[in-house]
Amino acid sequence: MRVLVTGASGFVGRRICAQLAANGHDVIATDRHGQRLAGDLADTAFASSLPDVDAVVHAAAVQYVTSPRPRFVRKRWFERNNVTATQNLADRYSGRVRYFLLIGTSMMYSQRHRATYATTDPLTGEGVYSRSKLEAYEVVERMDNPFGVLVPTIIGGPGRAGLFGMFVLTVQRWGLAAMPGACTAKTQMVHVDDVAALVRVMVDTEATGFRNAGGPDPLSISQWIDIVQSVVGVERVRRVRIPYWAIRFGAWLTAYRFLAREQTLMLGQDHVLDISRSEELGWHPQYSNERILRDIATGWLEEHAPKAESAS
Repeated sequence: MRVLVTGASGFVGRRICAQLAANGHDVIATDRHGQRLAGDLADTAFASSLPDVDAVVHAAAVQYVTSPRPRFVRKRWFERNNVTATQNLADRYSGRVRYFLLIGTSMMYSQRHRATYATTDPLTGEGVYSRSKLEAYEVVERMDNPFGVLVPTIIGGPGRAGLFGMFVLTVQRWGLAAMPGACTAKTQMVHVDDVAALVRVMVDTEATGFRNAGGPDPLSISQWIDIVQSVVGVERVRRVRIPYWAIRFGAWLTAYRFLAREQTLMLGQDHVLDISRSEELGWHPQYSNERILRDIATGWLEEHAPKAESAS
């Protein structure tokens, strides 16, 4: 199939393009920068100029780790990049493609202290980001063609340290780790290559409906610290506990500008996805949560090793 991939220069988009191309698809890549079809999907004229294709994989989106991210007017920023861009794609391709695949987020599910979140659970955006992704899904739902929604939990892998980089930094330099709350809730990750593999399977089978993506053996933050400690090679780590109520109050007091509402909810409850519907397609994640975290920590150490040596 001739497949348009949006966000093709991004952390996930690059892997998706590689997986689809390796499986024989004719990949048309677009992003703001770094692609032959470079442009802003929120620009109606650019979206209207996109070529005819058989399928669309919509991976382009902004999130809390996107840089630069405005400290104010965040709602408008998320709506423009996640909702307006999706609406423009829908206007261009509704009824004109065989299949449309949207990359969602696990925080679209209503967070109600469930052991696992299934594809049949209620949807409620829990913050400005997840609400914008839910609105994007509602746009796709109105399209006149078959569609699927891939819902990943936290996507990890080499090159995406995110908040894990701070864990590695504080453990390495000061033998110190912050413990937000009890740190016993399981927070699931999924490897970027496993996400790309599920995209390939969904495109190949034109799978409709919601499909979750999560890695096996989810870990708690306390277990994350144990793994980072072993990777860094520090004998002892002093763990400083921060009450969960204080974290939630501080996040609310700062209007969730520094710690998003979705992130505060993850700290206080399990966040694990039921991946059975995805496995029915023949997809099985290859990377455990421990392997993902070890790869992230090792990659961060390798990336920052020259700076650490010069500083010493």
